[in-house]
Amino acid sequence: MPKNRKLLQQYVLVGGGLGLYFGWFFRPVREPNFAVAVALALLATAVLTTISLLKKNRPPVGELGRTAVITFFKFGVILALLEVRHYVYDFGGRWLVMLFTTVLGAIGGWWLAQTDLQKTRENR
Repeated sequence: MPKNRKLLQQYVLVGGGLGLYFGWFFRPVREPNFAVAVALALLATAVLTTISLLKKNRPPVGELGRTAVITFFKFGVILALLEVRHYVYDFGGRWLVMLFTTVLGAIGGWWLAQTDLQKTRENR
């Protein structure tokens, strides 16, 4: 099996497994709050951007800004979808939440794998 295919399978399976975990143990104890998802995405982006700034070989400002925007978008989408679990639970119960989060986790794994696959292609 080609290396790229194994890497993609690994990301998809881990993403699906994490999604299953987030669905299996989900119990709605509060109302969904998308403001928290945005705040956490901003916090994660700030932390990752700060770490990049502390490196000796930090990227140029333009690339750093682009990476920060993409990072915020990815975290924001993932965290917002975790908030959607509340609505899915109300609609179809625990089993639908498990299916929803597993499928979204696998899709998220595929999405995140694309960055590593692109780096692999560039290093050839």
